[in-house]
Amino acid sequence: MRKFVYTLALLSVLVVSSFAAHIEVWQFSMANEFARIIQDMIDLEFTPQTGITVDLTAYPSAGFQNKVLLAMVSGDPPDIVTGPVDHLVEYGIRGSIVPLRKEFPEELAVIEPRLYSGAGMDHNGQGFGVVQVVGAITSFQRTDILADLGMEYPTTWDELYNMMPKLKAKGHEVAFGYGGPASGPQWGAYTLMKQHGGGFVDTVDYKSLLDDPGTIAGFKEFVELYTVHKMPQEINYLSMFKNGDLAIFFDSVTAYTAVDKAAPELAGRWSYGLMPGTPKSDGSIDHQTFMSASGLAVTKASKNKEEAMVFIEWLLRDDIQTRIMEGLTKQMPGAMWVTGNKAALSALPLRDLDRVILDKQLAVSTPFAYYPGAMSINRYVEFAVHEVLQLGSTPEEALKNAHSITEQELRQKLNEYERFIKNLL
Repeated sequence: MRKFVYTLALLSVLVVSSFAAHIEVWQFSMANEFARIIQDMIDLEFTPQTGITVDLTAYPSAGFQNKVLLAMVSGDPPDIVTGPVDHLVEYGIRGSIVPLRKEFPEELAVIEPRLYSGAGMDHNGQGFGVVQVVGAITSFQRTDILADLGMEYPTTWDELYNMMPKLKAKGHEVAFGYGGPASGPQWGAYTLMKQHGGGFVDTVDYKSLLDDPGTIAGFKEFVELYTVHKMPQEINYLSMFKNGDLAIFFDSVTAYTAVDKAAPELAGRWSYGLMPGTPKSDGSIDHQTFMSASGLAVTKASKNKEEAMVFIEWLLRDDIQTRIMEGLTKQMPGAMWVTGNKAALSALPLRDLDRVILDKQLAVSTPFAYYPGAMSINRYVEFAVHEVLQLGSTPEEALKNAHSITEQELRQKLNEYERFIKNLL
């Protein structure tokens, strides 16, 4: 009898196993060591709980989008693909990604409140992905230098402009690293444009916003950082921040660990700062900045869409993301992966005050909203910045040229993507 019961139980396990789903995840730009941390948690917890097996494979960023597109064209993509907003929107517009807001609205209602904004992936209300990782341009300040000069960190750009002459007189600069003329100037310009109510492109009507009054005001203020306020156009933020040549600089939030590890002697003498803001008509101050995001999406070719959503919901839970971040901090000291999960921000290797500031910065910003052709069209704002700084054009002239070219290219892209866009609406 005992042998019969054992045999029956074994058969039951085999039957369940034969019907259990297997999903494949392609992870964008993740170190193999980090992927191992997540895979171990999957194998020890997720699979025993659900019966769903998962293979998570990490890939470098170089060539990843082409690899995914080729897999989609061949009809053999993974069940879940990850990537930056522009990648996911590109896949989605081409009809290769499940529009989650239409097909899994109840699941999204559970997942999204845990996360920082995923507006950039919600192209035309489709919801092509959910946020996994976020990044943003923010400020870094030498609190000791400001205190020695009797200054407080500025709340607005005007306050910063008033501080800069005194800082310069004492040998201290304020500058952009990432977002400045030498590295992604379109994103520094975008920050000021957004704070003034402008932007690059209306992603619903596919029209250039480069002639919008708010866009023009923001662009002009950005280039005047260099033409009027004489910010350095290129910096080495690590050495300059360490020796005090930089009192304040703006860069990716992930520069935090680089400074922390490279300048241990500055412990307690520097911190994050909320991006200087622009006053609004209602009296509030707009501190938003350029924000990026990477997300998880379900491919249309997947035969296990429901199971893929079960996995995504599990992976983005507060406790799971917190433990993943704790594992990363322990096993890969110095690594900086800013989870899109709000609660798990507590596990990042930040000082408490810096964690509060980072949370505020991410909360007031939304990921850049991509659109067909965005990867090529964005460069016209970069060209406009250099047209002012290198060729001496006025901000208005340079932005007018960028607007004209952007409109032309948008029309071309709309023709190219017309059959895809019609299927979305």
